[in-house]
Amino acid sequence: MKTKNINIAVLALAIGSSFSAHASTDFFGYARAGLHVSPDGQKGNGQPDYIRAEGAPNKYRLGNEDDWAELGIRHDLYEEGTERAEIGFMMGTWHNPETRSNSFTIMQAWGQMYGILGSEKTSLWAGQRYTRNIADDMLDFKYWDNSGRGFGLRDIEAGDVLIDFATVYNNVAYTDYQDESKTRRSAVVMPEFRVHGIDFLNGNLTLGVNYAVVVDDTDIKEHVGEGNYDRDGYMFTVNHKSNIAGAYNIFTVQMNGGIGVGGWHDGEGELLNLTTPGTSYRIMNHGFCTINESWGCQYSLAYENISMDDANDDGKDWFAVGIRPKYSWNQYMQTEVELGYQLVNSERYDDSNTSWKATLAQKFQLGTVPHIRFYATYAEAETNWQEVSFGKHSSEENTAIDSWTFGVQFEAWW
Repeated sequence: MKTKNINIAVLALAIGSSFSAHASTDFFGYARAGLHVSPDGQKGNGQPDYIRAEGAPNKYRLGNEDDWAELGIRHDLYEEGTERAEIGFMMGTWHNPETRSNSFTIMQAWGQMYGILGSEKTSLWAGQRYTRNIADDMLDFKYWDNSGRGFGLRDIEAGDVLIDFATVYNNVAYTDYQDESKTRRSAVVMPEFRVHGIDFLNGNLTLGVNYAVVVDDTDIKEHVGEGNYDRDGYMFTVNHKSNIAGAYNIFTVQMNGGIGVGGWHDGEGELLNLTTPGTSYRIMNHGFCTINESWGCQYSLAYENISMDDANDDGKDWFAVGIRPKYSWNQYMQTEVELGYQLVNSERYDDSNTSWKATLAQKFQLGTVPHIRFYATYAEAETNWQEVSFGKHSSEENTAIDSWTFGVQFEAWW
């Protein structure tokens, strides 16, 4: 019996070794965590306020964010010549500073095959997947994000350019107008088509079309009414990435309409707006420039204008500008200063909501990552109206807050 067990183990090891001879496994992720405390935060108990302008889609992040982690693994199950098959999985965890609890969610789970369409570049995937999001890192704002459960083809070769196609499904939230304290969901399918790798003006040009259509509106008709919602929406994107004279720049223009009025951003179609359609456009410009061996600078500029179809709904516009100069003392130490300002106007009210923040951070590192940074942030916000929900603004007596936040945080990606 003992000999038989040893033989089986040896056989299993031999099979496993031959299987993994050509396979590779990658562990990847992102994490930040540490101490964050505000002696005069509005929420009390030392909890920082993490300030943004009311109605803004996101905030300037350095020294103005809590803990977050993404952990993933990707493994090749098959590899033969130009053909390869992989599986992947990623989970995320977020620390809720108010409840002092952690939430966990599956962010990606997929299978992907390369080389099955005659090209080693082209792949077919299915599962829950990020679809090559584009983000402004200073704002932590993913403004082109069609993530969800679905399938797609990546890097279809068409001459000198590449084509991606994906279709994902999401349950998109909306408010029950019969009981506004309740949130309901409806099924939406969201196909995407993009052409990338276009040589243009010393850079790489990407053109994209996103579409969204409600595929099951039974629940909406019952809780909103026959004529009080749109069935579809769209977004057109022009994105240009260039590297000129030491500056890496990303410039994007987006046009949106219907239930896609808020634009495809920050995951799983949650900001599609089924019962508050309209039109909008967004301009983003951000990047990083290297001045010399010691000095560099990250920058961010954003503008968005939203107009609503229904006269009872409220449009708005948002403006944000930020800069983060960096000085490298040596290979181990860097000092960063981030300044960020936001302004949000409502079509319903005259006064604006504003915020600004300043962060001084001293960073220590070995190689590129991980970083350990000590930081201090001062931030102010003035609020003159509240965004109760998308397209629904309410008046508020002028309120202003200002606070200091101190912290020590590690950050790494791999």
